[in-house]
Amino acid sequence: MSIKSLRCLAAATLSLSVLSGCTFISDPVSKMKAPQLSADKATLMAAINSHIPAGTELIRPVNDESSIFTEDLNNDGIMESLVFYRTPSEAVEIHGMILEKQGDAWVKKLVFDGDGTMLESVDLKDMTGDGKLNIITGYSRGEEKGLVVYSYSSGSLEEVLSLPYTKYMLDDLNKDGIEDITVVYFKRNEFATISIYQYNDGFKVLDKFEDIDPYFFNYYNIVAGKIAKDKEGIVLDASVDFQSAYSLIVLMEHNKLRVVLPGDTRTYKDRLIASEDIDHDGIIEVGLLEAPKGWEYFDPADIPYFTSYYKWDGKDGLTFAVQLYRDPSDRFTINFDPELHGKVSIDTKSVLDKNLKFIMTDTGETFAEVSFFSPSEWDKAKNEGWELLGRDLDKVIGYRGELEQSTTKEGSNKIASPIERKGIDE
Repeated sequence: MSIKSLRCLAAATLSLSVLSGCTFISDPVSKMKAPQLSADKATLMAAINSHIPAGTELIRPVNDESSIFTEDLNNDGIMESLVFYRTPSEAVEIHGMILEKQGDAWVKKLVFDGDGTMLESVDLKDMTGDGKLNIITGYSRGEEKGLVVYSYSSGSLEEVLSLPYTKYMLDDLNKDGIEDITVVYFKRNEFATISIYQYNDGFKVLDKFEDIDPYFFNYYNIVAGKIAKDKEGIVLDASVDFQSAYSLIVLMEHNKLRVVLPGDTRTYKDRLIASEDIDHDGIIEVGLLEAPKGWEYFDPADIPYFTSYYKWDGKDGLTFAVQLYRDPSDRFTINFDPELHGKVSIDTKSVLDKNLKFIMTDTGETFAEVSFFSPSEWDKAKNEGWELLGRDLDKVIGYRGELEQSTTKEGSNKIASPIERKGIDE
């Protein structure tokens, strides 16, 4: 919804409030109520608080906003709740606790120790194929991370897999209908491995790939899924230093892993861009930086780069998918119709953090502009066709132009907004 539409909605809501027939003013404080938990949630919280040590608090994993996970873990029709808490003064700092719903009460079934000082992740998924949810946790102690898979049944907990990791992903990369665990394990200047684990009377390694260069800074992004039509695999974004990076693509086929696009000049970029399914077609794209036409010989620090995303072509190259202009400070993003690739540039008189003029390469015609205004300048500019993109300290970022919404791919009913505004607060 556009800002103009939001203003109209706010105005309409205000009008309805004025016309509602109220002829008195009530005390707003008397209308305020403290948020209340449902009776069941209140009972659960009371049970949790009664069983965790005094002075401790629940902790939430880095990958989730929740600290309480309630599911029927062992598929017996009875709900369980899983929580974690930290005891920093003890030798074992992280503990997990499982409670079971019995009538109107929650009863503690067991407490278990976590191996680390930080709870990185918690996933609940059937990884063993028995219809019961496994507890998959990631713990860390400094730079070291450990993955543990638990099986819960009849009030007891069993570790069924434990191993070090840098990143793990739950998927079905070989498409055999059985969930697997992709584990990437990296130690700088020593080794980098990818292992696929699947359960078959115990977790077994489907394949382990060790021919990956460990001589880089780190992996800042790893994603698994479709890397081409009917092809599953893993895309790894590796940083060479704090700024530059490259991507490599690993294919999973016939239960074997192999690199189909190594990290080389084809995927090198001078910015840490995360590979992702940017156009929502189910296939992961690799992001690259592209200098607008005419900017090839400018100082790289002054170039307003485009971010272009490419798909693996199924052979040994990449094919274009989507192009964006992504503000280096992540304050806004402008999406371009794929048909405009190579036909749009930025006027070389443009200056980062001052003004950007998007032009057609064949005619030089301006069709979109972004400018930074002082508050006093903005008061005038907003009445001259400029729309608000965002704010940055003492500057207001404005936009005007003819970009229209376009579909993300041919035949798709998904609509991509031409501009993504970051953190706008009018």
